[in-house]
Amino acid sequence: MEAVDRYSQIQDAWTYVHSDTKKAARISQEVLQDPQTSHDFLLQAQAKITLAFCHAYEGKNVEALNLVNHGLEQVRSEQSIEWIINANRVIGYVYSSLGDLKRSSDAFEEGLQLIKEYDLPIDPHYLNNLGFIYYELGEFKQAHEQLLEALAVAQEQNHDIVPLLLSNVADLHLQFDEVEEAENYNQQAFDILQTRVNDRSSLAHCHSIFGLISKHKGQWEDAYNSFTIALKMYQEQDAKYAEATILIDLGGLYFDQKNFDSSLTNYHQALEIAENLEAILLQQEILKKMSGVYYASHEFEKAYQFLLRFNDVNEQIKTKEVQDQISRYMTVAQVSQMQKDAEIERLKLKRESQEASIRAKVMEDSYQDLKTVSEIGRRIIANQENAEVMYSVYLDLNQLMEAHIFGLCLYNKETQEVEYRAFVEQGTLLSLSNKRIDDPTSLSVKCIRENNEIHIQRAILDKDYTIRDSVFPDYNPQSLHFLPLSMNDEAIGAMTVQSYESEAFSERQIEMLRLLALYISIAMSNILKSEQLQLQTRKLEELAKTDPLTSLYNMRHMKLLLAQSMETYYRSNKSFSILVIDLDHFKEINDSYGHSCGDHVLQALSQHFQAFVRQSDAIARWGGEEFLMLLTDTSLEDARLIGERLRKSIDDLAISYNTISINVTATIGVATYSAKDWHVDELIERADKALYIGKEAGRNQVVTYRSE
Repeated sequence: MEAVDRYSQIQDAWTYVHSDTKKAARISQEVLQDPQTSHDFLLQAQAKITLAFCHAYEGKNVEALNLVNHGLEQVRSEQSIEWIINANRVIGYVYSSLGDLKRSSDAFEEGLQLIKEYDLPIDPHYLNNLGFIYYELGEFKQAHEQLLEALAVAQEQNHDIVPLLLSNVADLHLQFDEVEEAENYNQQAFDILQTRVNDRSSLAHCHSIFGLISKHKGQWEDAYNSFTIALKMYQEQDAKYAEATILIDLGGLYFDQKNFDSSLTNYHQALEIAENLEAILLQQEILKKMSGVYYASHEFEKAYQFLLRFNDVNEQIKTKEVQDQISRYMTVAQVSQMQKDAEIERLKLKRESQEASIRAKVMEDSYQDLKTVSEIGRRIIANQENAEVMYSVYLDLNQLMEAHIFGLCLYNKETQEVEYRAFVEQGTLLSLSNKRIDDPTSLSVKCIRENNEIHIQRAILDKDYTIRDSVFPDYNPQSLHFLPLSMNDEAIGAMTVQSYESEAFSERQIEMLRLLALYISIAMSNILKSEQLQLQTRKLEELAKTDPLTSLYNMRHMKLLLAQSMETYYRSNKSFSILVIDLDHFKEINDSYGHSCGDHVLQALSQHFQAFVRQSDAIARWGGEEFLMLLTDTSLEDARLIGERLRKSIDDLAISYNTISINVTATIGVATYSAKDWHVDELIERADKALYIGKEAGRNQVVTYRSE
């Protein structure tokens, strides 16, 4: 078959990449394997790009990237604009599934630029893909506008992508809780697809949106049926990425119905696919959801572990974003430095050689300054929040510019306060009080609130500037620069550099401050994430060892404390004792007043126990209405006396529930650990026997059990 026929075949194959991916892949492979086309490099490149898209659709991202990069290199050398655009579309598609939204959007933007530059028909696929990126970033309004534009273009062209776009617009309406509009758009898509036998991919997507709509309406069975149909269709097409997204939807559906086991089964399957595809964004989403499921089912240790895994994946994404951002910033700063330099603008020298010499010198100085700022920044990131490091930043800054004041603050969303983490004036590290985020007087707060730089060159003439209280009343800053610390376009804090002199900082120095602010943003973002993770970790750790009803220790943690007490006993020979406390006739409370009343009584007694025990002791809910108290460094006789005081205090305790007054008594078994015990279980067994004797003898008493 002649090469020209193969060109026609590849053009046809490209039109099938969405509607019949397997057919498109088969044609591409035939072209690549045909010996007659082996020396036609342009045709080979087109086949590689087409096959790369098919691989990407199936989730084979590594294979797709290898193929498309080889193909792109060739079509660039041939100046085949149409196929450069197609290659960028594949690259954008792959990187979006890998979670690298920056590279993805760059590729789509390059393709769109070429389309506009060569006045080609706008491919609605490009607009759809950019809408997807906005969607992934959570910018739903921009995504909606992008998709509506894509839909208008596609309808004008009578393009095959129309039903897919209708379903995507429906999905966005769900994000705005506009269920009726979502249903209307998706039904339009479904009606069109009934006439298209081959477009199984769009039909599967349409069914998945119907599933989301039914879920939104609380119609669980309809949602399950729609998701199942979509899942089967994606599995038939071997569309792994799409298959994972449906499994996530099913996991969420089961979670909403509190069917945690089924929810986790679907999430585990989705996670396995996402890991195989190296789809970072999917992994991030799934891990967070799985942590939530384990948390809801009170499996706090697993919730904690999956939260840690989520944080690890999140760090990978953020680190990549930060590296790209720094690289872009450094490039722009170095390339544009000569044009922006205020010093050069003032030096209007007539002789070109003199001007060139001065420009070269200033450029060299600028580069050295940028290098110094980069070194400062790397040190900040490495050490993060350290008072000595922040103080050294102040000293380093004063080598580059005259900065009498350096300050750093972070925004705490939970407390709605701006917290100063460092503030140095005239070499003195000062402590400043927090500010409310709505404070109208603070420029730091305004910088964070508006996420905008604030530059005041002559404070004495600026009507918006109010002189602040200072430990140096004879000195007032005249040049004040506030720069927001931002991550993902969200302000997390602010940095300020100030001088007592007017117009103290040149444009070049302000550029250096912007670069420094970028580094500090990274460090401060890491600090905030670390603090949030520590808070969540402490919360999960606490939940993992406490009883959810009473907030006392649970049985598992108490056994750990008992084992530790046993080890202490063998090191120091200090005895310890336990009280096993069982509430008398507790079933009658539940039967008479209901389980809510019983829970209230258990909670009231738990608070009483916590107030009763010494700081060195511990109390746990042992099960039902039974409790175990650990008494450190306590003999059997002392433990009996403590038990008697506790019994009497319970007897005297009046518990109110609604209008009911409830009195409770307790029987207590006491035992002390001795060298004869092989394990703490023997100690517990003796206390249980003592408790049983007390119950048989009439309850509301303390009984000790001695080792024989």
